[in-house]
Amino acid sequence: MPASSSDRLKEQIESIPVMLRKALERQAKARIAVVHLEAQISKLEAEIEREDNQKDIDNFESDDLEGDLELLKLESNGERLKLQVTEAEDKVEMAFRASTAKTTEGHVRAAVGSDPTVIRLRREGLDAKEAARKRKITLQRERQAEREAKLQASARVDIVPENEKISVLQEQLEEAQEEVILADVEVEVVRTMVDTYEMLVQLP
Repeated sequence: MPASSSDRLKEQIESIPVMLRKALERQAKARIAVVHLEAQISKLEAEIEREDNQKDIDNFESDDLEGDLELLKLESNGERLKLQVTEAEDKVEMAFRASTAKTTEGHVRAAVGSDPTVIRLRREGLDAKEAARKRKITLQRERQAEREAKLQASARVDIVPENEKISVLQEQLEEAQEEVILADVEVEVVRTMVDTYEMLVQLP
């Protein structure tokens, strides 16, 4: 005996809860997948950014140390030459005073100032001081440029995926987001069916 219209309607109404449950399960599963993938991508991006920043810091510290050592060497050379100038001046002065019975301070200064060794050491000392000053200015400019470059790099909001794993996860995320849309539509369709069948049941 063929089922009547009311029997078929009843069967359809009874099947709706199952359909709705499956649609809600699909929707929940899709949304969980999206959250999970977004968390994975954020974690990987943070790790990559942290590694890049650490590399920048390590490179900067290495360059910084090398620059400081170079500057220290130049400044030490200047101090050494300064000491040598003083020693040479004292030596010339003592020799001049010993060889001259009567002399003046002006004669002593003239003798010291005209000594070839003193002249050479003074010139080398000035050159060393100038080299240290120039290197210090250069280091300051280089470090300022590095700081500005780091600030510009850290100001970037978007993190570009830098490895294949993130690219794969992003593709999966796009698929999961599409699945969420489809699941939302399915839930809405089933809920619309519920409203429709409830109206039909109420009809005389």
